[in-house]
Amino acid sequence: MSQADKIGDGRFFLLIAVPLLVLYLATATWSLPYHIDAFTNVLSSWKLGTDGTVLLDDHVQLADAEYYGYVALIVPAAESAASQYPPGTSLLAAPLYAVWPQEAQVVLFSSEVRPDVAPVEALRPPIGPAAITASFTAAIAMGLLGVVFRRLGGGSLMALMAAYVAGLGTSAWSVAADQLWQHGPGMMWIALAAVLSERHAIAPGLAFGAAVLTRPPTAVIAAATGIYRSRNERSLRPILGIGAGALIGLGLFLVYNNHVFGSASISAGYGTGFEEQALSGDLLAYAKNIFLGAFSATRGFLLWSPFLLVLIPGLRAAWKAAPAWVRGSALGGLVYLLV
Repeated sequence: MSQADKIGDGRFFLLIAVPLLVLYLATATWSLPYHIDAFTNVLSSWKLGTDGTVLLDDHVQLADAEYYGYVALIVPAAESAASQYPPGTSLLAAPLYAVWPQEAQVVLFSSEVRPDVAPVEALRPPIGPAAITASFTAAIAMGLLGVVFRRLGGGSLMALMAAYVAGLGTSAWSVAADQLWQHGPGMMWIALAAVLSERHAIAPGLAFGAAVLTRPPTAVIAAATGIYRSRNERSLRPILGIGAGALIGLGLFLVYNNHVFGSASISAGYGTGFEEQALSGDLLAYAKNIFLGAFSATRGFLLWSPFLLVLIPGLRAAWKAAPAWVRGSALGGLVYLLV
């Protein structure tokens, strides 16, 4: 028995999360330049934390068609402007922005990618709270994942190594912990749901609900987990418990969209482009997107995390040994990836 086998889940979690957090904080992006997706979350988090609203009155100019995607993904909303993204990520970073001592500064933004568009002045919130939130959520996600690995067997040392491989050898470090994307918060809530799924029927649903409020497509993971567990356990309790929690998150998201964009639809902030792409039926473009997601030279997850290929031969044995909640989550994750 290793020393790691003798400690409880809480200390085992800290054994993973704390060192990763230190590394993530040291390597996170703390200043401009910032990716437009992540900077969109910075703006809404800052506004929510300092003024208690997601409406970006100070950045209305960025909602003009000419400047969409120039600095951030800001769209018209309620006679003002708002992030096109769900509010889950902003809710996590907002408390830090509420107490952060540094003020926003006026910055002249320009883009080498779009030199035809004139530079634009806009307030730039401090990046510190965003860096801290991104680092914490990613580190917490990896710590929770380590707890899940240990509960599945194989020993604490193996679980520890697997968690560090996930935390250091995937985009959890290079992307999620680097800037304020939805990735880190989404992973954190899904990992929490996985930890709770072994022993609870209702609590995982609340974690899934938070994930849905952060990244709505994660609803498919909640659905697959609930359906598979209910089928395996011959009980409606898992699907009702998990479904109720996930529906709370979905309901809050729809209420948010109705309040901000005047439409209680999933794609309100994204506009019609989201639905048109989903219903286009362009199988060739879809197949290309899946292929590039795996093998793109710049962001393909199998290319940049090649250790995943080594795991493929063991999938069959792992599937046979896995409990129902793991199988359901795996199927949901696969559907999420394909969607």
